[in-house]
Amino acid sequence: MPKRADYPEWVEKHRDKGTNISFINGNYYLYAVSSKWNKEKGRAQKKTDAYIGKITEKGLIPKKVRQPREEPAATVKEYGATSVIMGLSEDLLQKLRDKFGAGGETIYAIALSRLIEQCPFKRTESHYINSYVSEVLPGLKLSPKDISLFLKDFGGKRSEMVEFMRGFIGDDANIVFDGTAIVSSSDKMSINRLGYSSAGNFRHQFNLMYAFSADEMQPAYYRVIAGNVRDVAALSMTLSESGMKNGIIVADKGFASEANFDGMESANIKYIVPLKRNSSEIDYAAFECGGKSGFDGHFMFMGRPIWFKARGRIYCFLDPELKTDEERGYLSAIERQTDGYTIEKFHAKQHEFGSIALKSNAGKTAQETFLLYKQRREIEQSFDFLKNLLEQDKSFMQSEKSLESWAFINHIALLLCYMVFNLIKTKGLISQYSIADFIFQLKYIFKVKIDGEWKTSEITKKTAAMISKLGLHIT
Repeated sequence: MPKRADYPEWVEKHRDKGTNISFINGNYYLYAVSSKWNKEKGRAQKKTDAYIGKITEKGLIPKKVRQPREEPAATVKEYGATSVIMGLSEDLLQKLRDKFGAGGETIYAIALSRLIEQCPFKRTESHYINSYVSEVLPGLKLSPKDISLFLKDFGGKRSEMVEFMRGFIGDDANIVFDGTAIVSSSDKMSINRLGYSSAGNFRHQFNLMYAFSADEMQPAYYRVIAGNVRDVAALSMTLSESGMKNGIIVADKGFASEANFDGMESANIKYIVPLKRNSSEIDYAAFECGGKSGFDGHFMFMGRPIWFKARGRIYCFLDPELKTDEERGYLSAIERQTDGYTIEKFHAKQHEFGSIALKSNAGKTAQETFLLYKQRREIEQSFDFLKNLLEQDKSFMQSEKSLESWAFINHIALLLCYMVFNLIKTKGLISQYSIADFIFQLKYIFKVKIDGEWKTSEITKKTAAMISKLGLHIT
């Protein structure tokens, strides 16, 4: 091993302050060095730090710096569910672009991930990267930080959101309103109020007022209101903002109070509200006579007759099948000796079984009133889709603006949801496929990138059969 004095000139010329040269296995190497005071030895001690490179007669060969490996773009991407839903919603995507520009694509992509994978915002980017939507709508910024900034900015555009939703409401449309409470994890927003959740817990919550188009069979409009507001003033403001001319409030029995009826009449709000069976406004004379001659007539609903009696604003209906079911249930309770059930009480209230009483100022026929009331099931189903299928029964938003964006994204996801639902319903396959079944089967159809070309993966017989029944085409 040569001594330092014997190092060749071509080696020594690389020596600078703060460096050291080492001769190892016949080669010269340059290192960065520093000194540190050693208390025990009472002197400075040299310390070798980083390796700089290898010294050769031709010069210094720097240390190879390993470059961070770039994550390859996914070469297998979910395709089936994305392709079908995007095909069903081309018009919706374009409307979002027209109203919100590039932000419309961001809203659409987040809503799509929410429907297909129930993605919270923090997992949206992962779904986007691994879905074929990233090929159709490339370059979207969907990291948790990007989404957080987007929500705060977009939430201030309520007027634009309302304009967008008004485009789904015709002047002559029949619109049904209802509301639901959403639990909130935030204690910072003034819109939250303490109240009992559906789980029986005392939690912060806000109300979500929704309008459902009975003609188009889809949600049309929403409004977020404070958790303790359930009065006529909120309904009046909601109708005014929506711009609806034929909106009808379809409420539950808990809304049937004299004060609420007076308030809706004063505010010119159209309503259909069920009355409790012991209401003094109901005339059961037609139900007590035994025959059907006391009724004004009947109509068919889902293959069974519904008898009706209309007097002023009170519409009374008799559903014979419901009557049979309720009588059977009551008599069975007597047989089981259930407390409070007696044959005497059965005789006293038997005329109420199968009855439905509605109070309405909407100016509809008895049949129209009944059918619109039954649309309440559709809006309740939309709440079920929102809370269970999309898993949005609670909000983690910490500001009103972010909450507004959260609600609008969920609204778009609900529109996508109903496009799938209406497709299945139109084909008469509701009993065979739920929305969850539909998405679950389709999302296992992939696009695979082979030699730079995207190819569709194999499709199982079960999925192929569903695609055929629904008249879909996946290429």
